[in-house]
Amino acid sequence: MSRLLRAFLAWRGLAAIELISAEARRDLARVRETRKLTPLLMGDASALHILTCVRAARPLGGAMAEAGVLAGGTARLIGEAKGDAALHLFDIFETLQAPLAPSSSQRESELRAHFGKVHGTQAQVGALLEAYPGVHLHPGIFPETARGLEDVRFSFVHLDLDFEPSTTDALAFFHPRMIEGGIIIGDDYHDPGVRRAFDRWFAGRPDLRLEMPWGQVAVVKAGPPA
Repeated sequence: MSRLLRAFLAWRGLAAIELISAEARRDLARVRETRKLTPLLMGDASALHILTCVRAARPLGGAMAEAGVLAGGTARLIGEAKGDAALHLFDIFETLQAPLAPSSSQRESELRAHFGKVHGTQAQVGALLEAYPGVHLHPGIFPETARGLEDVRFSFVHLDLDFEPSTTDALAFFHPRMIEGGIIIGDDYHDPGVRRAFDRWFAGRPDLRLEMPWGQVAVVKAGPPA
């Protein structure tokens, strides 16, 4: 790649990445294939990072999860790299599109106000992921939808909830259940609410936290003190 092109991209605030390995080039092909099938609302660097972390976490055993599925693009990437690991997918899907009931919780009202009519469709996501083994969809409001999974251990979790209270709830559920060395990726770390949720939860905890320059945060679960 020419020095001139690199300089131009840097001036525009963009980065050019040379994919050296054949595996990385295959991963980029997976990302592009996914974009053709369903909306994938992230850049290539974020998508490649997810594939890399899923592959790194896979030997740890345990299940994997994503909270905030929307149209299933990142869930498909996880499916491509997870092997036989169970994958639990949590999303409101279309469950909030019905009229608000008088008995609805404050959280439901907040989610309706935050997301409006933006949602994925459970049937479409299920069809997109039907080729991957061990995929479980949990429609509804998290963390109520995680009931019955309290004893599951996780090696990889992707959080894309776009909402501070939901992100806090997800960290409170998943982090204690992470296998040592397991990875949590959070999207939209540039969002003040999402950043607050991560910063408050991990304040004083020994886990390694990496802020990625493309807007993700990656957390590696620390083991017990030596």
